[in-house]
Amino acid sequence: MSQNNSQFQEILDAAKEKRGDLPVDTMIVSSHLAQMRMFILRRGLEFYCEQDSYGGRREFIKKVYEENMLEMKLESIIDYFLCDGQGLFYFRPSGDSYQLLYFPKDSYRAYRNQYGQIDTLELIYSFSVKEKNMMDPYAMPGKRGGRKKYIKLKVKKDIIEQTISNEKIEFEDTSGLPNLQQGGHTEELTNSLGFIPAVEVFNHLDCTGESTGTGEFDWLSNQILFHDELVRNVRKNMKFFGNPTLVSSRPKHDILESGDENTMRPTISSQAGFYDPSRSSSRVSQPFGAAGIDGQIKVPRVIANLEPTDRVNYMTPDAVSGDQNMYVKQYRSEIRLALGGVDDIDIGTASTAYEMKSLYGRVSATAEKKCRALFDFGLSKLFAMMIQHEEFMFEESFAQAMDLKRPEIPLEENFENREEYEAARLKYMDEQKIYLDQRGQLFNASIESGQIPNGVIGLIPDGSSKVSWRWTGEIFEEDSQGILNNSIVVRNLQELGVDSIEALKYLFPSKTDEERAAMLTGYPFRMVQQSQQAFQTFTGMLQQLYAIPHPQMPSQPLAADPNLDLTGFLYRSLEFLRKELSYSGKYQSDDSDIRPDKLSDADIRRAELGLPTRDQRPVRLPGDAQSGGSNVTNASGSPGLSANSGPAGFGGSSSSQSMAAGVPGSQRKPEFASSIPGPGVVLGLSDADTSGQFPGNLGFTAPAMGKPGSADLRSGSFDPSLYNGGSSGAAQ
Repeated sequence: MSQNNSQFQEILDAAKEKRGDLPVDTMIVSSHLAQMRMFILRRGLEFYCEQDSYGGRREFIKKVYEENMLEMKLESIIDYFLCDGQGLFYFRPSGDSYQLLYFPKDSYRAYRNQYGQIDTLELIYSFSVKEKNMMDPYAMPGKRGGRKKYIKLKVKKDIIEQTISNEKIEFEDTSGLPNLQQGGHTEELTNSLGFIPAVEVFNHLDCTGESTGTGEFDWLSNQILFHDELVRNVRKNMKFFGNPTLVSSRPKHDILESGDENTMRPTISSQAGFYDPSRSSSRVSQPFGAAGIDGQIKVPRVIANLEPTDRVNYMTPDAVSGDQNMYVKQYRSEIRLALGGVDDIDIGTASTAYEMKSLYGRVSATAEKKCRALFDFGLSKLFAMMIQHEEFMFEESFAQAMDLKRPEIPLEENFENREEYEAARLKYMDEQKIYLDQRGQLFNASIESGQIPNGVIGLIPDGSSKVSWRWTGEIFEEDSQGILNNSIVVRNLQELGVDSIEALKYLFPSKTDEERAAMLTGYPFRMVQQSQQAFQTFTGMLQQLYAIPHPQMPSQPLAADPNLDLTGFLYRSLEFLRKELSYSGKYQSDDSDIRPDKLSDADIRRAELGLPTRDQRPVRLPGDAQSGGSNVTNASGSPGLSANSGPAGFGGSSSSQSMAAGVPGSQRKPEFASSIPGPGVVLGLSDADTSGQFPGNLGFTAPAMGKPGSADLRSGSFDPSLYNGGSSGAAQ
């Protein structure tokens, strides 16, 4: 089983890392990845904001996209994402721009809280450094020179711990336990963002939970390995049976040319056909008809003196039978079908271009699902985080440029009693309200005047920061006839009364509604003509109704009947004409934006001062006594024991009063106040204190790992099997 896993991993590594030195014969993985890359990327990608009133957001996204060369990296990102089943997009402010990175499955660890948000993030990758002294025997130069180093980033909302080491850093050791002690230089930095700037993406997300993405080929590993073995056998047959075999009844010396068995290698000149009869060569010269350099024997073109009973013939065996070839082809097509793709070699049934597009519709549908996982739930969210941070920097720099001073939030630990802190907090809330009102008024005045003060950085706040994406071109380009047919559909829809912006989706499917509205700033003569004719028709009908008397009331015209009122039709036609002449974009507020879980203002100030955070919600398990408990866990933290139970749960007081006579029982909480972790989530409980739970027989609580007095489970004295059995004294 382990051998099959290693062989399958070699197939994936060869496709992901573009390695040709691995013994891989099947091309299923590489072909499927190439097809997915083509349909996911197509002619290119463009990220944009649906709402961009000032035009700065699109330029910002384009700048980050080009500086990080994402267009060149996306092909490799797609390969790793599909093979691994999950990955992580991470960005970090770097000067005036942002550094955007992608980490494969084995290069990061994401620990979440019970709300499903990333609580702690660990990243490991390598880089090289050019050093002066490269004569160090312990130096390991990389492929392009320089000394290879490793870096580990532990990202939290308040701090970032980065460790740089000359030795390789791993998440776990050989026994599977986390590496607690690792060499290198560690430095703590303040996370100026106040949130974790990362988005985790998943492929084939499991229905039972989160953080359990599955690789594209994992569930078909046995079939892919079997196909690899089939192709390898076919190649062996082709190599062995590819050359024909000479079969003859004549003796060997009659068929082979004399001297061919022990001939020396001819010279370059003799092999080219040069020969000097006056000067004999030290080597055998056979200009023409000589044996090949590859050692194959030479058979004369004409064999004379054949008897009627002699037989000379070449026998060419069937290296690959038709059934074997058909089976390999069908097996490959079935695997590609199960992967959601199309086998391009087995697509000979299509005879026209339209049939080709129809067959590739399944591939396009599969690729669009991968696009949503990578772009909608990945890069788009990451760009939205960048825009939100840029808007935050604009507000802060704008306030400084306008000489507005933000009031400092009071910290509870700086006050001696609660009353002073509450008074300072109320004062801060009043000053903060005044500060925000003044900043809003100055901002509105600057926008109306069109003048932004000098020294202001970032992006102007512009409502919703949702980022979308689109393809810059399709794989199968539309011909002139297809474009004409789409324009006819648009015209017919408009004549039916469909909104022009909605109808133009058939002609410009990749554009947004705002862009279509900007395209409709011209004069729609056809719409005006049709609306005018409709208005004239209604007015003509109205004139006829005034000229015809009512059958039941001959003294009144037929238009006096309220059931025949045409006023609404006239208003409807004028309203439609007004809308067609005044299309404009719509403003979307930022109320529906998805924003990352950010530190409070007090914790941001604590992080800047180098103090630990206090307002951040800790990660707690449901039923934990320290988190308020539930109706199952009592005040002492013992599961399954009632509050009035005695020692070990026996013989407690029968009354409702607990033995402590002052410690109340558990209080039931509503479900929205006690969130539970999602299935498959890895909780970041490394800093959780659970020492108050599950007391021992003597009343002492078992200390948590890492606390004073705890057992070192990784030491040789505790577990002698860790170090080849250990010593007898250590084992006692």
